[in-house]
Amino acid sequence: MSNSDCEIIGQLKIFVKKRFGKPLNSIKSFEELSENTNLSVQTLRRFFGKIDKNKKIGLTSLSLLCKYVGFADWQDFSLNFENQQNISDKDKIYIENMLVFFENGERYNIDYHQNTMIVDTLNDYAKVIYYKKENLQFFYSLYQKNNWCSDYFLAWLPNYNFFGQDWFRTILMNRISQTKNILVKLALNNFLLLGFFLSNGDCELAKEMVLLDKIYKDYRENHQYMPYHEMRYHTVKLIFAKRNDDEESFQKIVKVYIDDLENSKLEEISQQEMLIFFCNTLLWLEEYDIAYYYLKKAKPFLKSFPIKKDKQEAMHFFGINMAFVKTTFALAWVANKDSNTEDFELTDYDFNDITGLLYNDYIKIMYLAKCILSENGLAKKRFLFQELKPLVEDTNYSQIYHLLQNLDSDFSEYSS
Repeated sequence: MSNSDCEIIGQLKIFVKKRFGKPLNSIKSFEELSENTNLSVQTLRRFFGKIDKNKKIGLTSLSLLCKYVGFADWQDFSLNFENQQNISDKDKIYIENMLVFFENGERYNIDYHQNTMIVDTLNDYAKVIYYKKENLQFFYSLYQKNNWCSDYFLAWLPNYNFFGQDWFRTILMNRISQTKNILVKLALNNFLLLGFFLSNGDCELAKEMVLLDKIYKDYRENHQYMPYHEMRYHTVKLIFAKRNDDEESFQKIVKVYIDDLENSKLEEISQQEMLIFFCNTLLWLEEYDIAYYYLKKAKPFLKSFPIKKDKQEAMHFFGINMAFVKTTFALAWVANKDSNTEDFELTDYDFNDITGLLYNDYIKIMYLAKCILSENGLAKKRFLFQELKPLVEDTNYSQIYHLLQNLDSDFSEYSS
């Protein structure tokens, strides 16, 4: 057995002990663990070095233990372990030290939607958890059994930078299978389907839409109107209609969403925020004229939002930010040949705003597309495209190339 395998097995022992939650110091405790893992007491005692210390445990047994702690098999756990090696010791310790806070949150079922102090703490944690892929993977490997914190970070703080990546989709699908919250199931299924569209991924969309419609029906029967969930569900429905070239259904979905939004009794600025999110997806769908029409209605948001933010005592969520807003407007204006984009010029602060944590790569892709479309010179377009390519490779959002190809006759010249 290699040194690497020994290290991974050592880590697996820690995970199994943590999952079991009690000392493994008696035959009775091993008998209980045996019932939970479908492994014999002898095999478990051998794994933990109680007997036959020099005898190896088989791959099938290792995979059953990995499954017990939330992984698919030994290979999945090993890959996760390798990813952990890329986490700084400081971040790893910080994430591990979140344990007591998360356990108390779940134990007392704290309503983080109504508790500013709790949300502020979770949002501070998010800066480390979402810092990079390996941090998020490590967080989820430790806390996937804790619905309270896992639901919060994956559903209420949607990371638009990751939706197109297979490793993240694996986490989302695992969370869907474990969560008890119908709103979380709705949100995560929406994110999965949006990510498949943005990355041109293969997906049995008809089958997935049947499941999504069922979850949506459950939500509508048991919960009040949820603005973000409504917006994202209807944009996914639009993706499905667009894929089927069903123009009639497409227009009907738009009308239903807008009518419901206008009748939702949300304050005007909140309706404008949802319109901006909605139109952002319309741009990816290349429905530029519809996006332009509704964004003109939402333009007062540009002046109202900073004032509202300044009046808030605390930031309760990493929500929409001005880089996202201005880029959405600017791309719609450029796509519709409207050169009056001075209101949408980005500042350094717009991209440095902490709320950009969940959007920056996603935003920069659209921003660079807007910049390319605004340029006349081929040399500058080629330079900007070289800036865009690594971002698309990182996020897998290749759908942006369709926008450029269909809007810019020079695309083949600077993209080759």
